[in-house]
Amino acid sequence: MNRLDDLQMFVEAARQGSLSAAARLLGRTPAVASASLKRLETQLRVKLVERNTRNLRLTPEGQLFHDKIAQGLSLLEDAQYVVHHDCAEIGGEIRLTASVDLARQWLIPLMDEFQSAHPQVYFTLLAGDAVRDLVSEPLDLALRYGELPDSALVARRLLDNRRVLVASRSYVDSHPPLQHPQDLLNHNCLIFQSQERAYRRWAFHQGSDAVVVEVKGDRVCNDGSFVREWALLGRGIAYKSHLDVYQDLQAGNLLQLLPDWLGDSAPLSAVYPGTGPRPPRVKRFVEFLAERFKTL
Repeated sequence: MNRLDDLQMFVEAARQGSLSAAARLLGRTPAVASASLKRLETQLRVKLVERNTRNLRLTPEGQLFHDKIAQGLSLLEDAQYVVHHDCAEIGGEIRLTASVDLARQWLIPLMDEFQSAHPQVYFTLLAGDAVRDLVSEPLDLALRYGELPDSALVARRLLDNRRVLVASRSYVDSHPPLQHPQDLLNHNCLIFQSQERAYRRWAFHQGSDAVVVEVKGDRVCNDGSFVREWALLGRGIAYKSHLDVYQDLQAGNLLQLLPDWLGDSAPLSAVYPGTGPRPPRVKRFVEFLAERFKTL
């Protein structure tokens, strides 16, 4: 098996779910891509994929072959990265997912900066608050808040972070002051919902005192960026990741309430699927993110 281009085409086609999409990404014609796949199947004497006019899926034999080959190609790319760390340009696609607020405020400008330094890298960003399955979806990376209980995932912590209470100046000026978390029961709280679960239990602690408040409010949304927007518009109080509202707090567009009471820990982590080797472009991007977030 000495045709590296054929292996790369097969792995990329599996990743994209389409032979024509893989051909475009690798700069080859559909005819060349089809011949490449046929050559592999002939050499292996086994059918690797099932195809129709729109998409492609791996056969059980194809999945087994893909899992082994993908690791090998990644190791080869990693070896090239180690040898040419300072002089070789990295390139290729990075597929990642992040929440909308995090993507809009932090990730997009950081992606721009990274691409300026590495123009051969291109991104596919899936922005949304739903937790995507990194094992079954073709993703290189997820940026997630909170502790990560799933042992099938590998994470690198980028930033310590907590949830904070925030509201606009207009809301604060027109409502009773907060002196204790229990006072939230007298306020309109803006509630985030994920996977059909509304997060109404807001936790706080101060020294040895711990308080959990079951809040109420007239607005619930499964997109955290809308919760933040409502807070900016003076519609109520939000319990948000500090990183998501950092710029609003710095600009004075939101005020932090009860700063002496600590909200839930919500560290930001880069999360990888599985334990295999990472492509150099992904490793370099995560190192870049870690350096940038360290300044916060």
